[in-house]
Amino acid sequence: MSISDVPALHLDEIASAQHIKVGRKVLPDDERFSGALLFKGTRKVILLNTAIAHPGRINFTFAHELGHHFLEHQPDIQGSGQVGFWCSLKDMEEPHRPQEVAANQFAAALLMPAEQMRILMSGAPLDYTLVTGLARHFCVSKYACANRILALTTEPCIIIRTKGFSITGQSASVTARRRLRSLTQIPFDTAAYYAILHQKNQLEFTECDPRRWFVQYDQNMRLFTCTRGDWIHNVAMTILKW
Repeated sequence: MSISDVPALHLDEIASAQHIKVGRKVLPDDERFSGALLFKGTRKVILLNTAIAHPGRINFTFAHELGHHFLEHQPDIQGSGQVGFWCSLKDMEEPHRPQEVAANQFAAALLMPAEQMRILMSGAPLDYTLVTGLARHFCVSKYACANRILALTTEPCIIIRTKGFSITGQSASVTARRRLRSLTQIPFDTAAYYAILHQKNQLEFTECDPRRWFVQYDQNMRLFTCTRGDWIHNVAMTILKW
């Protein structure tokens, strides 16, 4: 199947072509559950939890489960005897589970093709305008889009995701790896800290002391940060670039 427009609009077609049945259910009692790829004899079923508020997250879960199928991953067996993959948001972000990492990489490449991304990224500064615009275009979450941008850019940049002040995820472009200190919390007395404290989005990048964030840095480095959040859910994303 050749897809020249937005891949997220064709996930059901892809599943159908692979003879995979797709079910959507509202499961508000288990918000941690994102989706599953279930094996029933020779048949496969993808189940998606539509209680998740963000359509972009649902699309990524859908593509993630397709990744398990196309990559021919060996499924788990539950105590109930069910065979398949049960994925929560935490499962899909677990860096030490190779099958989950591979399914994530498949999903990112499927939903945000490198060729299309590079064309749309060309000449644009790496900022929230770019992340928001591409996330909307490809029907994915801002965080998934930011991670994909980092995988494709040569600019030194780090993305940090937080719940309150706690760091829940981080990604770096190839030129920015092994710079960040071992942090579990947003550093005190930084622009990111005060943005989260006051639950107020930064409209522009602010220059910041690299010693607050980095183990390795050049004396002449000029580090800029910008934090914006979904304050209803107390989550935020901080971009660091230099």
